[in-house]
Amino acid sequence: MLACRPILKKITITKRSKVMKKLALATTLALSSFFAQADTIVGVYIGGQVWDMEAEGSFGSSEQLQAFELEDDKKSSYWAALEHPIPLLPNLKLRQNELDTMGMADVDGFEFGGNTYDGDTLVNAELDHLDVIMYYELFDNAIFSIDFGLNFKYAEYAVTVSKDDLNPVFSEEEVGYDGVIPMLYLATEVGIPGTGLGAFAEGSWIGFDDHNVYDAMAGLKYSFVDNLIVDLDIRLGYRSMKFDLQDLDDLYLDTQFDGAFAGIEFHF
Repeated sequence: MLACRPILKKITITKRSKVMKKLALATTLALSSFFAQADTIVGVYIGGQVWDMEAEGSFGSSEQLQAFELEDDKKSSYWAALEHPIPLLPNLKLRQNELDTMGMADVDGFEFGGNTYDGDTLVNAELDHLDVIMYYELFDNAIFSIDFGLNFKYAEYAVTVSKDDLNPVFSEEEVGYDGVIPMLYLATEVGIPGTGLGAFAEGSWIGFDDHNVYDAMAGLKYSFVDNLIVDLDIRLGYRSMKFDLQDLDDLYLDTQFDGAFAGIEFHF
């Protein structure tokens, strides 16, 4: 009987080892299933981009618009999105867009905000805004996806025209608009299986009466990190934004912003 004890002990240890391996495998599979299911149930996206922006535009407080030579600059945009499986409730994406610009013009009898300007005149346009995007996923898989919805572009615009007349009278007038510009929203992505490469396009648009506004971008992405916990995409592309707005609380503007961008996006 004493001779059998080492053998029994060895068998017991072997069984325990097998049980531990099975338990570890089961735990791994359970965690994998959890993260996969969590990503299916709720997806969180956080990203940002730097935009090398070229600007041109005209401004006014009436139908008399004055073109200004606007400065080119680098601007930023950052966003967060939440996707879920609740059928009738739209997904939500919030995107802050930095879009302030300034420029000069040699004007002749330019009326703005109750003042008349002549000679070298400065414009400072604060056109930063927040996109509140509510959308549905019409298709969503590893190869192709398409989203459709509405973009409620919340604008806090302020355009200031100023001039030092050397009289020594300093004249400055500001005209602004605080409100929502509703737009149609469409986005799509196409992936190449097994490569991490893909293409994407996204745009918002509205056009009625004398108003025409769009914000569109397209480019390529590469999945730099792709695992069960987090995905990381690098994105390169081109973005174009136009605001042709007439009489928004006495604000008139016709501006165009274009340029290449680079960005990243995390998916949890």
